Amino acid sequence: MGERDISQKTLESYNDVFADIVNVLLFKGEQVVEAESLTDSQTFSQYKDSKSVLHSQERDVAKKWTKSDFCLSLFGFENQTKKDKSMPLRVMSYDGVAYRSQLQGSDFYPVITLVLYFGTKSKWKNYKSLKESLNIDERLKDLVSDYKIKVVNLAWLTDEQINSFKSDFRIVAEYLRALRTGHVEDWSRQKLKYVSEIIDLMRVISDDVIFDDMAAFIEKTQSEKGGVNVCEFVQRMKNEGISEGLLQGRREGIVLERDNIFSLFSRLYAAGRTSDVERATKDRDFLNALLSEQNPQNDA
Repeated sequence: MGERDISQKTLESYNDVFADIVNVLLFKGEQVVEAESLTDSQTFSQYKDSKSVLHSQERDVAKKWTKSDFCLSLFGFENQTKKDKSMPLRVMSYDGVAYRSQLQGSDFYPVITLVLYFGTKSKWKNYKSLKESLNIDERLKDLVSDYKIKVVNLAWLTDEQINSFKSDFRIVAEYLRALRTGHVEDWSRQKLKYVSEIIDLMRVISDDVIFDDMAAFIEKTQSEKGGVNVCEFVQRMKNEGISEGLLQGRREGIVLERDNIFSLFSRLYAAGRTSDVERATKDRDFLNALLSEQNPQNDA
């Protein structure tokens, strides 16, 4: 299991985050599913292929929604960073196993799977149904039963949807939007509950070194203030002039790498060199000198 998969699953496995995602994305923000009503469900299953070879398959996250010992539904999440033509077949397989297991009882409940798409380059538009994924002869189209899946383009959520999140997942949605648009929006000042999980997730979905460099700042803030607000940190960087500095650099024909600037500023903040950050946003020569100190190979 890759680091990316582990980071996504770890955050979503918390009942309050899971319930929040379900309520916002399926019930338009209405508080229908309570964290206390969720219990972990089996994610691992096996199947035989056409040659009777046994294979295993595993959902990313699955929980049962129960009221008064009566199961109302099973919700499952599948995390995707890339579009996958086979996704309808995979979801259909996961859901089929969940329905098959219900034959042992007398009360049947629905199985609902959400495909959470973390991509930021382009929307997931196709392959949202079985028919879209199959090569079907025109004479067979009306004879094939379709199976549709629910795909959520997280980086394209509306302001209303993002503002409806009450858990730390709101930060994830805001960050994905920032990656897509290329600039930091007016991030919320929400206090994070699962700090390490959020940082790990942001780092692996963006491959951005800034989140490694934030460790010292976060540890210091947690020690001094009893917690850390990542949004406040990013907003602070914006207010200190990163956006203005990038714009000025473009105007003067200087290509400044975002990762290098973020990494530099976060290191300066961690070292308590706030005045140097302020000066760097206004003095291009000073900024270039600091970047050269951080990456001496750039002078070669």
